[in-house]
Amino acid sequence: MARPTSREQILRRQSFVRLIAFLGVIGFTFLIILQVENMLVSCLLAFVMSYIIGPIVNILERKNVDRVLATTGLFVFLGLGVSVTGYLTFPKVSNSLQSMQSEAPKYIEGVTKLIETIEGKLKPLQSTGIKFSLSDKIKEQLLPATEHFFSNLPGVLKKLFTVLLLAPFFAFFMIKDGRHFSRNLLALVPNNLFELTYNIYHQINDQMGQFIRARLMEAGIVGLVTWLGLLIIKFPFSGPLSVIAAITNLIPYIGPVIGIIPALLLAMINGLSPFDMSMLLLVYFVAQLIDAAFIIPVVVAKIVDLHPVTVIVVIIIGAQAMGVVGMLISIPVASAMKVTIGTIFRYLTDYRV
Repeated sequence: MARPTSREQILRRQSFVRLIAFLGVIGFTFLIILQVENMLVSCLLAFVMSYIIGPIVNILERKNVDRVLATTGLFVFLGLGVSVTGYLTFPKVSNSLQSMQSEAPKYIEGVTKLIETIEGKLKPLQSTGIKFSLSDKIKEQLLPATEHFFSNLPGVLKKLFTVLLLAPFFAFFMIKDGRHFSRNLLALVPNNLFELTYNIYHQINDQMGQFIRARLMEAGIVGLVTWLGLLIIKFPFSGPLSVIAAITNLIPYIGPVIGIIPALLLAMINGLSPFDMSMLLLVYFVAQLIDAAFIIPVVVAKIVDLHPVTVIVVIIIGAQAMGVVGMLISIPVASAMKVTIGTIFRYLTDYRV
């Protein structure tokens, strides 16, 4: 009777050690990603790249192309494409930045005058004993903030360059060795939890891949439509504004509102006529109409099944925790948590472990 009890204790201890090792590897990985500078953004971009390029590599591998050769060939091809595109667009980007820097004082002055106009209309409503000039305060803050932004721009570009170097490097090994790493990690899971863990991993991996590809397609189409529309109406800074519209569109519900604010400010400062203002609004409306009527129902719908209230709450939590990055990753993180909690709940209720 003593030997089975001893063997059972050994098996339980081994299962416990394997579980601790599994959780420890995951926890240590997340700690490194969150604490090391530029690591979080680099890893996020690497995951995005792996979910885009990975399916193409899998198709080539099923056609008897070596996985390493397929991955290397695709990265070399994409690297050359990005290099050529960067070489061709760099002069335009540089000119846009110089134009923005030279015209920044003019737009700051325009914002000040706009606020002064609003203050003048609200003056009769203010208490006579209170003297406060919002326009002066904004003027005092905006100019130093703008100068600070452009003075720190080389440092920002340096960090961006580091991220753009690390992200493809990580993505390459994620695609090449990702399955091998996943097998080794899952091998640490105790046998009684292996099916549950593998099920959660498979669902999250499949859902994240669909979500990322769908959202990037959605953002790209919205950005393209916005850029073409702004070019047609000859609105200034069409390129940067379309990029802002594309990136902010990744944030559900509130993203499109955030994306149009810079264009509206520029329009009010430049004193656009009512017709020109209506054309600007029409451009953004058409972009969002295409998104809502065609892209979301066909491409994005039902990939992430979250209630609108839940979406708003997790976006607010993400913004407070990690700023813009938190807003962008809040939805997939919440979706992964929902899949994990739901799968564990079904496992416990179905199998009565």
